[in-house]
Formats: sequence, C-alpha cells, structure tokens
Amino acid sequence: MTPAVVLALALAANAQVRFTDGVDITAVVSGALAGSPDIEQADLAVEASAGARLLAASPFDLQLSTALQVARAHLPLVTARSPLLDSETVETRTSARKSFRTGLIVSSDVSFARIRTGTTGPATGQVDSSVSVRIPLAGGRGGSAAAGEERAAQESVTASRLERDHIAARVVHDAVLAYWRYVAAQERLRTYVESAERARRLVRETEVLIRADERPASDLDLVAGNRAQKQTVVTAARQTLLDAKYALGIAMGLGAGAVRTLGAPLTAFPATAFDCSAFEAEARAVAVRSALRKRRDLAALRARRDGARLAWEGALRDVRSRWDVVTRFGYTRVGGRAGSDSAASFAPGAGGLNGLVQVQYEPVATNRAVRGRAMVGAASHRASVVAVDDLVRRIEASVLVAVEALDNAAQEALAAEEAVRLSGRSVLTEQEKFRLGLATLFDAILAEDSLTNARLQRTTARLRFAAALLRLRFETGTLLDVAAGAVSGDPSRIGSFVVEECRP
Repeated sequence: MTPAVVLALALAANAQVRFTDGVDITAVVSGALAGSPDIEQADLAVEASAGARLLAASPFDLQLSTALQVARAHLPLVTARSPLLDSETVETRTSARKSFRTGLIVSSDVSFARIRTGTTGPATGQVDSSVSVRIPLAGGRGGSAAAGEERAAQESVTASRLERDHIAARVVHDAVLAYWRYVAAQERLRTYVESAERARRLVRETEVLIRADERPASDLDLVAGNRAQKQTVVTAARQTLLDAKYALGIAMGLGAGAVRTLGAPLTAFPATAFDCSAFEAEARAVAVRSALRKRRDLAALRARRDGARLAWEGALRDVRSRWDVVTRFGYTRVGGRAGSDSAASFAPGAGGLNGLVQVQYEPVATNRAVRGRAMVGAASHRASVVAVDDLVRRIEASVLVAVEALDNAAQEALAAEEAVRLSGRSVLTEQEKFRLGLATLFDAILAEDSLTNARLQRTTARLRFAAALLRLRFETGTLLDVAAGAVSGDPSRIGSFVVEECRP
C-alpha cells in the first residue's frame, strides 16, 4: 500500500477507537469544534464573503488595455490625376484608467500611429499622449453606489466571521446538552438496575420467609411480578442510553464507526451544593449587558445593518444629478517628409501641447435603475434595523428567563438530593419492619419504588440544572472564548458554577 493509504487507514482506525475508554466534556467540546459540518459550512461562508468583497472592490482596480488597429480607407478627391486617394493607418494604443472611491477618475492614453496617404506617398508617424481627470462636483462626490457596495461587502465579511463564531457556540451548546443527556441516561439505567437488584433480593427474602411459614405463598406472585416489571424497565433504559449515545455522536460530528465505539461518559453533572435563590436585580442587569456586548449573532446583525446603511448611502449619491469637471492635457507630435502628392501634408517634426476643460451634466430624472437601487437600499437598511432591535429584545428576555431557570433548577436539585436521602432511610426502615413482621409487603415495595422515583427525580433535576447553566452561558455569550480570532471552549467553565456568580 502507498503511504497515503496507510495514513488514511491509520487515521480512520484512530477515529474508531479514540473514545473507546470513555468520553469527557473536554473531548465533546473539542470534537464538536473540529468535526461539525455546520462550522465547516460557516467557514466556507466566510471565504465566499471574502470573495464577494474582492468582487465589490474590482471597480476601483487599475484598468489597463492595449489595442492594435489597422485601417484602410478610400478617400474621394476631385483632381485630374486621381479621383480616389488610398489611406492606411496602423495604430497602437495603450490606456490606463483608475477610479477612486471619492468619485475622482483619472485616465491616461498613449498612442503610436503610422499613417500613409496614397500608394507612393511617405509614411507619417504620430504620437499622442494625454492625461484626463474627471472631478465630481455634485452627485458623484464622496463615492457612488460602487463605493457603498464595497464598504458593505467589508461589513459582510465581518458579519460572516461573527456568525461563524455564533454557530460554533450553538454547536458546542447542542453537543454539551447531548452529553448531559447521555450522562442522565446512564444514571437512570444505573438507578433501574439497582431497583431491579433490590426487587430480586426481595424475592429471595420472601422465599425464605415462605419456607419458614412466616409469609403466605401468594406473596411470591406479588414480588415476582414486581421483579419482572423492574427488569422490563431496565431493558427500555438500555435502549434510551443507546439513543443518547448516538445523539451525542451526531452532535459531535462523528462518523458511524466512532459513534458505535463511543465509551461511557466520564464527567459528572455540575455540582449543585449551594442555594442561588438570591439573584440580585443588579446581577440580572449585568447579565443582560454582558449578553448584548458578547453575543456574536447580535454583533453580526449590527455589522450587516451598518453594511446596509453604507450601501444605501452610496446609492443615494447616484440619485442626484451629476455635475463633473473634465480636464484633459496632452501632447501630440507628428513626424514625416514633405513632397507628398496629397494636398494636405504636415511639416516634419511638428508637435505641441493641447488641452481641454469641459463641464458635463448627467440628469438622473430618467434613470430608473439608480432610483430603484436607492429604494432597495433604504428597505434593506430599515429591515436590518428591525432585525437588530428584535434580536436585542429576544436576548434580553432570554437572559432573564435563563437566570430564573438556573435559580429554579438549583433549588430543584437541592430538594431532590434531600428526597433521595430521606427515601433511602425509609427503605431501610421498611425492610427492617418487614423482616420483623411489622410491615406488609406492599409497604416494602412502596418504599423501594419511592427511592427509585426519588433517584430518577434527582437525575432529572441534575440534568435540568446542567442544561440551565449551559443555557445561561450560551445566552450571555460566555460559552466560548473568541479572543484573538480563535474559537475555543472552556470545559471547566461549562461544567462548573460558583456562588459568587449569583452576584455582580
């Protein structure tokens, strides 16, 4: 095999087994950032916007052209010797044109011509050079629609980069949320397995009591049915865990082989051993201001709004009628020999300067294209302003809701921990009473089910807290670090929370 094929197979094998030993939150963040097709498409959108910027700047490039022209003509003459006069011209022309963003246009032309009149007459050489400057006085001053489009294209590049950062944050949010669901699915499976084990243990204890004639034989049907029901739930929980694993792999951008070998989650839920019920009003205001400052999607919309304004302002300049002053200065030299049969010959070596100053007026009353462009630009700008205002409103509301959700989730998680502790004590009490004959079998099963439900509720509360924390990070624009143009995640920040963050 070639080295390239060997390397490709090695990379594929590594992709299949790199998560076999388990996956933690760091691997989830880095994997999502590296393998997400959404981020890759966003990168391509940035490249496309950069190309559009180059295209928008093309009207201001230096334009060079060279032309070679050969012309023959038959000139009618009323003479006794020749009613027709043949003329041949060979000309080479080089032109340069430069348009500036202020509306100024500078052009230059240099031509070399060889002119022969008649079949036997001498050839005459002619050199023309000129420089022309077009100075806008009204409509074109300060740039035009082309200059506005170029400025708008630059803002579009900035917006594309900001949108890519926001897409990266969304990808990481979805991947981490899928990871917490994977953790919750594994924790629920563990709870169901422990519940099924307690049900089997209760069956064995009941069989011992029946053989000792301390319980009726009918009790065995009740505990055996309870054991079978618990085992059924375990089977369903295993399938839920498998679904959560595949959902995590898809969110990370993994292939099918890597998803199949994805190991168990290694990072536990964020700690919730605190009470964050006293979110102060100032803390909410700080969170909102931080979101409005750091959210990359809002910054992208603002950049597009600025671009739409620049394009509109450029189009407005074209709506006004143009008044331009055109100045042209040149030099012409003609060289040849006298004695031609033509009646109009030039003296040899004649040359001199020439100039032109003119005022040009271009009315815009009949130009529907520029008026339509201005109308489109105005509507686009107003639409972008509405979009920015709407997103600001949504972000403010989302941040406040996220703060409340985190507060409620923290309190729920604390209450769930207490419920599990008390339910565990109740199970031990009912089991002892059952052995002593002071409690019925129903009491023991009910206590077991209460503990199982309490543990399931604790898992749900932990998942809600982790999701609420993740949501708050995302809504406030603090989920990822975008310093120095790089996008990276901070797993310790994603998976942790401290009491000091409840206050500004």
